[in-house]
Amino acid sequence: MQEFISKNYVKYHKGNGLLFCHVEAIHAVPPAADRFTDNIVLGIMAQTNCAGIISTVSRQIADLNKAPDGFNNEGLKEYRDSVREIIDQLGILQKNERINRNYLHLSIHGMRDEHHGPFAIEIGTRNGQSCSKEMKKWLKETLMRKASELIPRIDIVFDEKFVGDPSLVFHRRGDGNEYKGYGTKFHTFQLEIAHYLRENFHPVVVELLAHTISEFQKKEFTF
Repeated sequence: MQEFISKNYVKYHKGNGLLFCHVEAIHAVPPAADRFTDNIVLGIMAQTNCAGIISTVSRQIADLNKAPDGFNNEGLKEYRDSVREIIDQLGILQKNERINRNYLHLSIHGMRDEHHGPFAIEIGTRNGQSCSKEMKKWLKETLMRKASELIPRIDIVFDEKFVGDPSLVFHRRGDGNEYKGYGTKFHTFQLEIAHYLRENFHPVVVELLAHTISEFQKKEFTF
């Protein structure tokens, strides 16, 4: 069982210090929770030993998936500090505050079944702004290949209805203010998972994403 560091707005686990990745569920608490996303994150962490962040307050109190708005500033600082601790532990942050290795950030969210059907996952990248085009291509191919083995009914789409809030890009490019981000080797993907899939195929979703993290860690990227 993972030991979490608990703050006022988030709890986080820094992983084993070997995986260049973290997963998160930042809309995990009701009201307005993305149900089962915290359990998916916990399952991925258990299978891979990667780092993870889970919100401990509702988005109605502080939405950590938005730009600073006067209400979420303290929560955003906690969240961003958590990401910084995870990256610091990996030893990939250079003096210029840019990371020197590709880093995978999977943000787990939930959508209603009527958007794309009960077996759908939509992945948002702000139309390619939150990741490189090469990493987006790699992720799509890796997910679809494994999904076809696990449950062929899964329908994976990119950047259609849920491209992601503008803040999805901030870890990569900064927010235009104090938060500078970590550069072009930071790759963020927002995964909107259908409710039916989250509730009834939780182990399959965990296996799919844990496999993706494992493949990412083994891959020697040339970009």
